[in-house]
Amino acid sequence: MDHIRRRKELANFLRTRRARLSPLQAGLPASNSRRRITGLRREEVASLSGISLPWYMALEQARDIRVSEQVLESLARTLQLTKAEHDHLFILANNTQLPQAHVSTDPISPAHHLILDRLGTYPAYIIDGHWNVRAWNDMTASLCGDFNQMRGIERNVLWRVFIVEGCKSRIVNWEQVARNLLAYFRGQYAVRLNDSWYEELVLQLKERSNKFRLWWEEHEVAGHLEGEQVVQHPTAGVLPFRYSSFPISDNEDLLMRIYTPLDPLGSEPKLACLLRNSQ
Repeated sequence: MDHIRRRKELANFLRTRRARLSPLQAGLPASNSRRRITGLRREEVASLSGISLPWYMALEQARDIRVSEQVLESLARTLQLTKAEHDHLFILANNTQLPQAHVSTDPISPAHHLILDRLGTYPAYIIDGHWNVRAWNDMTASLCGDFNQMRGIERNVLWRVFIVEGCKSRIVNWEQVARNLLAYFRGQYAVRLNDSWYEELVLQLKERSNKFRLWWEEHEVAGHLEGEQVVQHPTAGVLPFRYSSFPISDNEDLLMRIYTPLDPLGSEPKLACLLRNSQ
């Protein structure tokens, strides 16, 4: 079933990339005829990519065909894909071997716990390959709540951002944060099509969140998990952060996510006060 899902994902991805690109952006001459669609037609993508229309249509119809790297590179140029989208295309076209579904359940090492603690007023946590928070520092608990009291899916980052109202309401730029998170997740979803857990989470989120269901169909992809997040804390007020994510060297499934204040002079005293009150 994984190869069927992969072909459907590829078909959906190609349709959404084709729909977002206008003929003018693709370098086609202006036409006086009225177009039924806003994006490129299938025949235009095929012609610009130097492949036959039936061959390209087979891809958008999720048929079981193999595509050469040369054809994929040509499609990537025609559709003006970003680096992350280019890699996504190759993964979905089965030109990249997918890893076996595996998420480590080993305890987080004392060294990584120590790193989290030494970050002090910088909120930071570690997530596993299923996007569940596995370790965090006191500053994170002060801003996001006590993860010790959360069970199962309540610790899932994507679930918290899209479903948990208490978490959503604290993010001033929620749509930007949620879209960035989903775009990165979409790339990881493609890599982990062998992992049924991802599909189950997507189905649950589609059922519970209209925004998730709508944005999932847009098939946006990002290759990194970085951006800005503005938190509205009930006592500390507005706290703007820049967040970055780093893979932990001894385990590819683990990411450390760190939030650094965008205005240290304004935020640091507030964060220090929150941290003291929580200890």
